[in-house]
Amino acid sequence: MSLRKFCSRTAPALLQDGRSNPMRCASSPNCEHHWFYDFRINRKRYRSTTETANKQDAKKIEAKERSRILDGRHSIRQQPDITFRAFAATYISDYAEQQKRSVDRDREIIKALDRAFGSLILHEITAHRIEQFKRERLSGKWRGHKTTSAPKPIRPGTVNRELDTLRSILSKAVEWGKLLEHPMRTVKRLKVDNRRTRILTDDEQARLLAACPRKLGRLVTLALITGARVGELLDLRWEHIQDGYLTFLETKNGRARRLPISPAMQAVLDAIVKGTSPFVFTNARTHTAYTVNGVAHVFKRAVERAGITSGDVTLHTLRHTALSQMIAAGYDDYTVMALSGHSSTRMLARYTHPTEQRKIGALDAFAPSMGRMWADRESAGWKKTGGRQEARTPDLRVANAALSQLS
Repeated sequence: MSLRKFCSRTAPALLQDGRSNPMRCASSPNCEHHWFYDFRINRKRYRSTTETANKQDAKKIEAKERSRILDGRHSIRQQPDITFRAFAATYISDYAEQQKRSVDRDREIIKALDRAFGSLILHEITAHRIEQFKRERLSGKWRGHKTTSAPKPIRPGTVNRELDTLRSILSKAVEWGKLLEHPMRTVKRLKVDNRRTRILTDDEQARLLAACPRKLGRLVTLALITGARVGELLDLRWEHIQDGYLTFLETKNGRARRLPISPAMQAVLDAIVKGTSPFVFTNARTHTAYTVNGVAHVFKRAVERAGITSGDVTLHTLRHTALSQMIAAGYDDYTVMALSGHSSTRMLARYTHPTEQRKIGALDAFAPSMGRMWADRESAGWKKTGGRQEARTPDLRVANAALSQLS
């Protein structure tokens, strides 16, 4: 119990201005002043008057208030005092490492989340705090890890991925009984238009391949042929290439995808020297598979050497270009979906980019019959029919004059 009175026997009798001190009480604590309770639950402090001078009654009131708070009547749940930082570590070890392929990415995101929520008890993370986190990330108030440059605003897509990780962590907290209610029920993701419409022309593809180093050129060529993601190609092993088929096991949707090997693909694979590593694309110095970040850096320099300056050309542009060319060539959606790994035509629609020539051709499809009808009506002078035209005005004037004379 934590009861106390503010009066005291040892308090000075007079205040500095000479007035008597109301907190001076010679009979304290056996006086008529009220008892106050003062306690903490889940690091939050609660204090108020019991409105009674009887200590036994004050104890009962304090116990009743504790019970009401722990029962949730004051929006505080009876939960263990576990910080977000501690639970995030449990989330990584007990769930992400076994269930998620993006565990390394989750670890990087949690470093940013810890800066905002690490010291908070789980139930102290509210929707308002999360909205503040979104605003601060977008406004560029945070400096990057181990950087000395000025802080820069974070892209909305990056903030959404951080929010997704936070949502997953808090969902596990609810599932494992560490949190009663999910604070992100009303928190919405930021609106992002990340649909890339940049595709490489035939000339740009030729210049890019000429500017790529040998190993990168083979990777880029396979990406342009198959439309596969670069990450899928980097995870490709020699054991996945057999019996005339190439199989992607590490895919975005988790479903394996099997592609027949075309002559062009076989020519690229034959040019790759097999080493001791099981991966097809291997770093000759470390004998390990290349990473997407490492390849992206080399690819960016190749794009600069190729003189491609317009648009946002990234590794994903290769996939976008390949699938767009397949669709433009007239192949049906389900054939392209079997190669790309998309599960619906709605997802495939973002790769459909009709050219200006095809748009004009579609507009001209209606032109022959419409053009003939238009020419026929023009030759017949259809503008002179209907309505009050100037050519009919003299006749009307004569008729009106005749009617006026008859009247």
